[in-house]
Amino acid sequence: MKKETSPLKTLASFREAIMELDNVYSLFAKACGLSDAEYWSLLLIYEGVATQSQISGQLFLSRQTLNSAFKQLQKKGLIRLEPCEENQRSKRAFLTDTGRPFVERHVVQMHQVEEKAWRKMEEQERAMFTKLTRKFSGLIQTELKAFQADA
Repeated sequence: MKKETSPLKTLASFREAIMELDNVYSLFAKACGLSDAEYWSLLLIYEGVATQSQISGQLFLSRQTLNSAFKQLQKKGLIRLEPCEENQRSKRAFLTDTGRPFVERHVVQMHQVEEKAWRKMEEQERAMFTKLTRKFSGLIQTELKAFQADA
């Protein structure tokens, strides 16, 4: 009879795996000479997500962190900000003539590395990995809400 592994041991292993994965994604940004927030912001701008509010919501970053990233991206000449027509206080981000080729050369290339690795997993593994990650994330969110309600 096989001995069951302790849930705390498997949780510790899962945390290690998540940290390793997070580190890999940080390497993507470093390979491009960017911070994590700059990297993901550029990718989202390239994909058409344009306002700081939308990007902040999608990346789960504070407005302050995102503002810092946007300032650096502007300083590097990769994006420009323009007021939105419908709300002058909200700004829309655009890639500059320098930013578009930068993203296509660096960020999209990192995206292709990720896709190549993803395709090496079997279809069933990809689906299960995504399903279980979302399930665990949802369970943590539920527990957090209960914790906050009790506090």
